[in-house]
Amino acid sequence: MLGTRRTVAPCRKKRSRRFSSPAAEGRGLNENPAATPSLRLCFFGTYPKAYTVSRILEQAARDAGCEVLSCQNSPWESHPVKLPEFFRLARLPVLAAAYLRAARSFARALRRCPASILVAGFQGNFDVLVAKSLGLVKQRPVVFAPLVTLWETVVLDRAVFPSRSFRARMVHRLDRWSLSAADRIVIDTMAHAEFLCREFDLPGTKVRVFHLGCDTNVFRAMPSFRRTGRTKVLFYGSFLPLHGVEVILEAARLLREEREIQLTLRGGGWGYSQVASEVSASALPNVVLGGWVDYEALPQLISEHDVCLGIFSSGIKASMVIPNKLYQCAAVGRAVVSADTPAVQEVFRNGQSILLVPPDNPAELANAILRLHREPELRQDLAAGALQLMEEHFSPAARAKRFRDAFLEGLV
Repeated sequence: MLGTRRTVAPCRKKRSRRFSSPAAEGRGLNENPAATPSLRLCFFGTYPKAYTVSRILEQAARDAGCEVLSCQNSPWESHPVKLPEFFRLARLPVLAAAYLRAARSFARALRRCPASILVAGFQGNFDVLVAKSLGLVKQRPVVFAPLVTLWETVVLDRAVFPSRSFRARMVHRLDRWSLSAADRIVIDTMAHAEFLCREFDLPGTKVRVFHLGCDTNVFRAMPSFRRTGRTKVLFYGSFLPLHGVEVILEAARLLREEREIQLTLRGGGWGYSQVASEVSASALPNVVLGGWVDYEALPQLISEHDVCLGIFSSGIKASMVIPNKLYQCAAVGRAVVSADTPAVQEVFRNGQSILLVPPDNPAELANAILRLHREPELRQDLAAGALQLMEEHFSPAARAKRFRDAFLEGLV
């Protein structure tokens, strides 16, 4: 559970490793950390500034008392969801040229940047290597917070490249080089950290865990919309493989006779067209499909539903991450159902702040939705438990303390 200090179990084929996890509750998780206004921290590289994780990390740094600087130029802002065509070999010259233009820009800024610590964020593999190889670091520690590796995304989860292909091996090598070059790696879960240590042969002392939470300036508790009878269930996202949307659709088929249960799917991106075709072909009376919702409008959308769905894939990546939507729906105060994974269990407790079902199991998901439909008291208890979790462990003060432990401790 969140707040307990754990170490990595010895790896079978490689040496034992240890790394630091979030601070224990007894160490004052909710206390305001001492402000450090003289500490300047720079987020640099080609990370997408509007991306949810980027917002969370920058706000957490400010909450921790840091002066936040930015040396950022992203050519990827117009591609928030990278469809398979994005990775075509024919696009490589275009992507390389776009990256080089952006790298020149952030490199010039980084040379003059007065920050004490440099942080490379999401998609920052090349950024770390550029900063190190061009001497831009100037003896300052570089923290790499990738959220996920390229290997996990384009090979294990989305299967853009076959796992034994030359391009897959090069992606794996790029991850290894960039992770090794950084002075510290910050990742989102303990399960994820253990994977990095095994897969890329990293010393565990180099890896820290920072459970992300959500943007508490946007996602706050909202009152329920009282309805009689009908239970409204929501999934939103970019329909990635790790989301397991096919599991959700099969659960909807099993519930098609339950006229008082309505499932809404909102989003777009990777698998949206396939999902739209399946919904149309199935003619499911209890499924409503819609497009993207503006980020700032998500809390309102969540508040209009009784139950929110997380992810349900049985893939490797799905077992290691906590999707941001779980934190967001919990912060608004709604009952959440998601796959039972080691990562989710680090933060949420089954039956108290979330309802967990086995991954890749439509029947169990359908049963969980039906149970929450028939037991409104359970819905209310789960919503209250989720809200309490977010208020206690993901408040600005708590987040600031965890940020200092993960990003700053031992480097300043």
